[in-house]
Amino acid sequence: MKRFLVIFIFTLVCTSIYSQSYNSYFNQFELRANYGLTLAHHSSLKYLIEKNIFIGEINYSIKTDGSKPWQHVWRFPELGVGYLMGGLGNINIFGFSQSLFAFYGVPIIETENLIFKYRFGCGLAYISDKFDYRANYYNIAIGSHLNAHIYFSLLLDYKLSDLPLFLTAGFTYNHFSNGAIETPNLGLNQITSNLGIKYLYSKYNYSLPKRTIPYFYDKDLEFSAYYAFAIKENTSYENKKYFINSLIFDFASRLNNKRSLGAGINLIFDPSIKTLLQEDYNGMHNLFKLGIHAMQEVYLSDDLSVIMHLGSYAFNKYKAGKKIIVYSKLGFRYTFADRYFMNIVLKSHATTADYIEFGFGMRII
Repeated sequence: MKRFLVIFIFTLVCTSIYSQSYNSYFNQFELRANYGLTLAHHSSLKYLIEKNIFIGEINYSIKTDGSKPWQHVWRFPELGVGYLMGGLGNINIFGFSQSLFAFYGVPIIETENLIFKYRFGCGLAYISDKFDYRANYYNIAIGSHLNAHIYFSLLLDYKLSDLPLFLTAGFTYNHFSNGAIETPNLGLNQITSNLGIKYLYSKYNYSLPKRTIPYFYDKDLEFSAYYAFAIKENTSYENKKYFINSLIFDFASRLNNKRSLGAGINLIFDPSIKTLLQEDYNGMHNLFKLGIHAMQEVYLSDDLSVIMHLGSYAFNKYKAGKKIIVYSKLGFRYTFADRYFMNIVLKSHATTADYIEFGFGMRII
């Protein structure tokens, strides 16, 4: 299953990035050094973090040239892949991390010599030391070697005169979590500052493209339906994984060339809550949940979009702390053949990951 997850994630992300065609290729190669802190995602981890961290980073990206209408909408973004390697705050307990991720970079301000931008992305991380009840029982943060990696950075690039080189500096946030596929799953966060150098290579001379008027889009209402599945483990002591199934129906309206807004319902069959219900369990119907959510879809390109859900449960037998649980979803969608799509989504309750969801479906209307 882990091999399947690796293939699925990188097929989706990398295909969406590199399936685009360009009139000109502006290749960017970067070396970056990060120095900062590991932040506890939960208070119980604070005493385990002993040292500041150092992270090496290598990136390759393509600077888009305006040959596609969506590139003008996002001010000629950059599409790339990166590799990180560094510490996690305690080499004896957490070990070190290596991560391969894809990212999308959007300029906020761009001139011929100065670029102020943000990047966001996701990928897979390998954490060298995971929880082991015999050999590494202090590591209550991470229960698996393979983890999801969420990446965000805020960067400033300055071009050196008469050279295809940029000095670059900024701040980066990294989050590592396995989405409850293995327990424990408290996660680790990193905040770092960084310095680096970027080399721009192309057989064409780069000049800042001029933005055009926004492209036209279909304003009709849209109805979509998809099936999703996930794998979840409740506790490391139970040592049992559960297969979760969901059916999701969304009804949305395209507002502009960047996003759609709408609402939907989520029918979930979650056998993992059977042991949590204990004496309150009195039939299979208790394992169903019905969620109602608001949704937003942000279109990064013709094929790639970001999906966001925020909702609550109309029916949910298991309520942690006997309170109404609000859930959220955040992930990527890749659309092919105009109406069919695949999703990778992280479902959470507040700051606690519930599971990583993989889905496929179609836009019916």
